[in-house]
Amino acid sequence: MMRNTISTCLLAIGILLIAIGFILGFALSTDEYGDFQVVIALYWWISAIISGFLFIGLAEIVNLLQKLLDKNSGETQSIQSVSSSKHEESVVNDAIAFPNIGEIETEESETKIKDLTILIDNERVKGEFWITKSNLRIMKKSMFQTDTDAQLVKVITKSNLSSNYVRNNDYIIFSFVEGNNNHKLAFKTHNIYDYERIVELLK
Repeated sequence: MMRNTISTCLLAIGILLIAIGFILGFALSTDEYGDFQVVIALYWWISAIISGFLFIGLAEIVNLLQKLLDKNSGETQSIQSVSSSKHEESVVNDAIAFPNIGEIETEESETKIKDLTILIDNERVKGEFWITKSNLRIMKKSMFQTDTDAQLVKVITKSNLSSNYVRNNDYIIFSFVEGNNNHKLAFKTHNIYDYERIVELLK
């Protein structure tokens, strides 16, 4: 892998400093009598080595960081490619396994009506109606509970509900058949606009 521009420049500066330091060490280490002074030469040489290796070290650090960046970038692209491939495969498999998935979702879509007072015969429940296209589920649930904490009280098939209802004060009353027996389902809500909506959903 080739070095990037910054790493190459730092490396070149480091080598150049070492070379210049050694040349200056030889050139400036003679005294007025022409004798070679090792102490002066060492001063230039050591300074050049320290400065040069400092730049060479920085060049290696930049080079290693670039390698890590390139490696991480390659891994990210590989993961995204695999993820995209798996997603496409999953979509294709779902399309094969569930050709009518739109119809299934429509069939099982659920409307939840909250904050109801519900009477099943003489049993009183504070809870909700969870209504699908075919069923009514009566759930016992307080306003502080989540849906996962709701308790199923009864499931009534909508075809077993009477098509007619009566109103008694704040309650809407339906009858429904369970086995050979007739039962009463009544409910009231604090939101008067919910009555018509619930009646339509239960038909």
